[in-house]
Amino acid sequence: MIRHLFELVRTEEIASLDAEFPVERIKLVATDGATNYKREYIDAMDDETFAKWMDYHFTICERSDLIGASHHTLDIIRRKEA
Repeated sequence: MIRHLFELVRTEEIASLDAEFPVERIKLVATDGATNYKREYIDAMDDETFAKWMDYHFTICERSDLIGASHHTLDIIRRKEA
């Protein structure tokens, strides 16, 4: 089997994969959001500005309309009780 180093996965595909198992989603989170697009700018931020950036990130990281803009997501699931 050939595995690609990078693979584009849509949120609908993640939900489809979850549906194959007896699990329920707790959260789907964009772990980096727009950070990769602004990496150099963010790396140069002072502590106060970075704290504001993180406040912003935490307000949008669970917005379903923005999750797809993230380079990485975290699907937090829990096994359903039988």
